[in-house]
Amino acid sequence: MDSDCLIKLTKAGLKEPICRYEKITIPMTVKREVVDVGRNKGYPDAEMIEMNIQNGLITLAKEGAARPLKGDQSLIETYKEGRYSGIATDDAKLTRILRAAHIPFILPALLIIAIFKKGETDRDTGLQWLDKLSPFISEDEYSLSRLLLEEKL
Repeated sequence: MDSDCLIKLTKAGLKEPICRYEKITIPMTVKREVVDVGRNKGYPDAEMIEMNIQNGLITLAKEGAARPLKGDQSLIETYKEGRYSGIATDDAKLTRILRAAHIPFILPALLIIAIFKKGETDRDTGLQWLDKLSPFISEDEYSLSRLLLEEKL
C-alpha cells in the first residue's frame, strides 16, 4: 500500500477495518513518509499508523534492495520481491506506471468492494465505509464503487 492510500483510509477511519480483512504491507519508504515525517510534522495519523505496525495490523516489508529506494520505485520493487497480489494506490501517475508494467493495483474504494464480494461484510456496512471514504477519493471512484456495491449478486 502506498502512503496516499494509507493516509486516506486512516482519515476516513477505515484503516483498522480494512486491515482486519486484507493483509496490508508497506515498504520502509512508506513507513518513513507516513510515520517518521508525519510525527515530525505533528500529524496525529502518524501515531495511529505506528501503533498498527507495532501491533501487527500493518506489516513492514523487508528491504531487499542494496540501497533504500524512494517513492513509487520502492513500492514496485517491494511488489516484485514479495508475494503480493497487487499495490493499493490511487495515485494517477503510479497507476499509469503500474498499468504499463502489468502490475495489478487496487483503488482504496475497491478494497471495500473486495471485502464485500468475499462476504466479509454486508452491503450496508460497505456503503457506510464508502461514504466515510468519499471526501478523500474522486467522484468517479466513488460512483463506480457505489454501483458495484448496489448491484444485485
